[in-house]
Amino acid sequence: MRDSLYPAVRAVAKGSGWSVKRDTLVKRLDGSALAVHPRHGSKGIIEFRAKPVAWDQLLWSILQIRGNEKQPASFHFWGVFTCDTPALAQMAVAETDENSAIAEKMRTLAIRCESESSLWNGYDLDKAIKAETPDEPYRYHMTRVVERICKGDRTTAGIICQQANAGQLDIRRTFSATDNERPPDARGGRPSMTFFELAQVWMSRN
Repeated sequence: MRDSLYPAVRAVAKGSGWSVKRDTLVKRLDGSALAVHPRHGSKGIIEFRAKPVAWDQLLWSILQIRGNEKQPASFHFWGVFTCDTPALAQMAVAETDENSAIAEKMRTLAIRCESESSLWNGYDLDKAIKAETPDEPYRYHMTRVVERICKGDRTTAGIICQQANAGQLDIRRTFSATDNERPPDARGGRPSMTFFELAQVWMSRN
């Protein structure tokens, strides 16, 4: 939101149990990663997001990425290969608010949401996506696949992958990687595959 917000956020985080990364308050709690930050691309909104750490761990397994398991809580929101998640709570801030006032509102939102575990612990992802403002469901197709696999619903996860691979979903960004368990071709290389293709491969092997 503002380049100088970080010092103000760092100041209000002291003694709160939350850590700070850039303009974001972050915390790991009960197997989930929690964050409060200004909404990216929007003015006047701060928001609370959360996700089970297991979602990103499964994402890394699907993409065959090693070594991220010991990253701090902030990595789950600032790392490149992580699951995007919808805002579970939002708070408006005025354009005239000083950075100290914005940071204090962030701290208030963080502490309130942390105490309301029913808001973020085991929440319904599809309902949260539909409830979010603005409406941006295209951001969460990969997360939906991961969430469905974690819930044991591989049928729905497979359908989402099939729809994605057939061009039936509005997908504006997808991760890609190579399947390192696949034998290399005659030139010693392996083709790049989308997340949705790799998720199908992962489900066939696990």
